[in-house]
Amino acid sequence: MDRKELFGGCRIALSAVQNCMFIDFFSQMKKFRLSLLAIKLTLLYKYMKILKTIISMAALTMGIVACSTEVTPTIGGAENIEVGFAVPMDATRTTIASDGMTTRWASGDKLAVWAKDGNGDFAFKGTTFALSHFSSSYDKAFFTATVPAMAAGDYTYLLSYPQPQSINGTLATYNVSATQSGKYDGKYDIMVAEPSVAGALTSGTNTELNTIMRHEMHALKITIPEGRNLYGSRFYRLEITFPQNVVGDVTLDVSDPTETPVYANMSNTITVENAEGFDVGDDIWVFVLPGTVDGDVSYRVRGEARHSNMATYPLQRNLQAGHVTPIRMAIPKIYPYYTAVHFSIDQNHLGEEFNYFDVYDANGTHMGKFERNASNKYSIAYEGEFDADQYDNTTWRIVFDSEHAIVETSINLGDLNDYTEHTRWVNVPYLFSEDFSSISSFSHNDNTGAQGTNVSATDISNYGIASGWTGARVGAESNKSIRVGSRVDRVWGYTHTYGRLDSPTMSGLKDGVVINVRVSFNYSGGRNGDSGYAPKAVFGYTTTQGLIEGTTGSFSSDEDNWNDIAGFNLVPSISVDGSFSNVTQSMTYDINDCAKNYRLSWQIRGTGEGEFISNGNQWLYIDNVKVQIVR
Repeated sequence: MDRKELFGGCRIALSAVQNCMFIDFFSQMKKFRLSLLAIKLTLLYKYMKILKTIISMAALTMGIVACSTEVTPTIGGAENIEVGFAVPMDATRTTIASDGMTTRWASGDKLAVWAKDGNGDFAFKGTTFALSHFSSSYDKAFFTATVPAMAAGDYTYLLSYPQPQSINGTLATYNVSATQSGKYDGKYDIMVAEPSVAGALTSGTNTELNTIMRHEMHALKITIPEGRNLYGSRFYRLEITFPQNVVGDVTLDVSDPTETPVYANMSNTITVENAEGFDVGDDIWVFVLPGTVDGDVSYRVRGEARHSNMATYPLQRNLQAGHVTPIRMAIPKIYPYYTAVHFSIDQNHLGEEFNYFDVYDANGTHMGKFERNASNKYSIAYEGEFDADQYDNTTWRIVFDSEHAIVETSINLGDLNDYTEHTRWVNVPYLFSEDFSSISSFSHNDNTGAQGTNVSATDISNYGIASGWTGARVGAESNKSIRVGSRVDRVWGYTHTYGRLDSPTMSGLKDGVVINVRVSFNYSGGRNGDSGYAPKAVFGYTTTQGLIEGTTGSFSSDEDNWNDIAGFNLVPSISVDGSFSNVTQSMTYDINDCAKNYRLSWQIRGTGEGEFISNGNQWLYIDNVKVQIVR
């Protein structure tokens, strides 16, 4: 099917491969001439809206916003004055109007201007002249700058638009980027004026420059026909690969607009990225360097996570300076060979937000680092042929980094399917925790009548729990809980042996960190023998490392803070029906200024009096130990 071009009377056929239509229409540059005119500036100019369409359809060109780099002249000892000149609105333009065709000057526009006298000396070079105001009839735009006072006489004025990124004499360098927004951005509509002769610019007068602006770049205006977004949803990235270089640095001689531009740092790929995205009916503007494209052009799009198939079509086209090629682009279907595991954070038990986390597979291979984001979606994706069986039911390690801590957890991925997206929810772990669900049964004098010095400590991490747990007179029941025992005997006096339990250090804290933490745990009590011996239990912390012995005669005094555990006191009638399966009471305690070498500690002893000859055991059951940062 053929379509008439909007301008130039040319025709071009639809591509049967991708159903993309290229209409190359040539904007005819409208020469404008500038005459001398005095500026009449009133406040009314500032508030009038610039709505009038100035340029005819035959003079379609693109506009531009100013480059951030400005070059100022060397002033020397000359007096500085504010001067200005006028540019007709019907000859140059920088922003696209709502009709998508006509353009006009806009607020913020800037020109680079050179002024050379009859001897070839420059009064100023590449000086920035900024749009100041418009005439009351909106047929002229006025640009002003502060420059050294100019001697009387005629000058040759050179103009380029927008302000170049760099200037070397009369050479102006611009960059047409390989990454563009896709929105109409005048930044790449580079214009160079033919030199014009006029008198000196003086304060209080305005000069019209008689010149012709030449548009140096080419633009592609891409639209998506109704029903032709086969990707199926809005996309945020368009990647295009051309057979020849189409973007890069371009250097032009503003003293001779007919001089062939010099290109450098070129690329044949363009990436269009925009957070608002694109869909059917949207215009996607892409600016390229002029030249001939002859060969296969390929493109694909990407949504929030997935990309489309690659589309390829042959193109032979002369992309002329100052012209626009409209393109009707069909978006390919979504690429089917895509497998992903998306991690999302469920609960954060650490007590402060994490900054990022690292993921390691079952072999220890680093699978990715993810900064915390508002979408709470962190993806490990595989594009192409993939066998999910290699990761079925494997356990991966996830390491979280926060301001004060580094903690880790693990997750079993479960069953995975090829070319499917999977979501796995992860909790940020506590600074420290232990639920004893992996502990195996053991006993170390926690339920015997052993006396005297039988309070030696042992490494209980050998029984299925984390390294660093130690205890004296301790025991456990498989996969349930742990307990600490004590013994009291009365025969011609009293003999007491006190057990204790000590955790690993708070190694999740970073080096040098001192911070408040909150400790919680479940507990219960038990006893046998003479009922006169009521148990008393305390909780605290220690910085002593390694095995720590139990005591005889009194509680250990090496802890900085011992705190009574509620329910354990000197009253013999307390409830002591706890067991490995009945650990239902709870306690929460804050430790101030905790450092990474701190260990949690528990102790228990018997109290009261029994018969003349009597004895008894007392027990403290512990489960679900949790520590988190308090901010």
